[in-house]
Amino acid sequence: MRLKLAPGEHVIVRTRPHPRPLALPFVGVLVVLAATGFGLGLLSRQDLPPVVVEWVPLAVVLVLAVAALILLRIFVRPMMRWWGTRYLLTSRRMITRRGFSTRREHELALASIYQLDTSQTLLQRSTGSGNLTVDLGRDRTVVFPDMPQIHTFKEFMVEAIGDLPLTVMFDGVDMEADPVHDLEGY
Repeated sequence: MRLKLAPGEHVIVRTRPHPRPLALPFVGVLVVLAATGFGLGLLSRQDLPPVVVEWVPLAVVLVLAVAALILLRIFVRPMMRWWGTRYLLTSRRMITRRGFSTRREHELALASIYQLDTSQTLLQRSTGSGNLTVDLGRDRTVVFPDMPQIHTFKEFMVEAIGDLPLTVMFDGVDMEADPVHDLEGY
């Protein structure tokens, strides 16, 4: 589904979270594949006891099924979660979309943002990613985890907030209008 933009609104950045959190599940895939290969190698040995030999076909299917279930759990789910998450920064909104079949969308008007904070762990710093915390006032914050190129993204957001018309920033009160000249009688 395409993003519907208001007149004068344009997309500045369209990105996904940084793929760094997928590194540990990938290592898990390698361990599961190595363990599966080792288990299948044990089951293919010629010196197995006769009692075990008759159960080898069932054991092979069982080992492969368990390996497939573990791979689904430790890698496919995080991969699909990462693949289905998008961050969109437009000239007026920050939009987060999550999911494939059931899509959740969260929008933040740039005019409602009071403060932007970034934080980076050592691993995030080495890859240029980080967590972007958006302060909406009244103790309401939204965290966008693993934002790629966090400092560049923050600069784009600050620039987009600065480019907003002043009327948007103050609930429709036209701040650029002529002030009232003289209030005689008050």
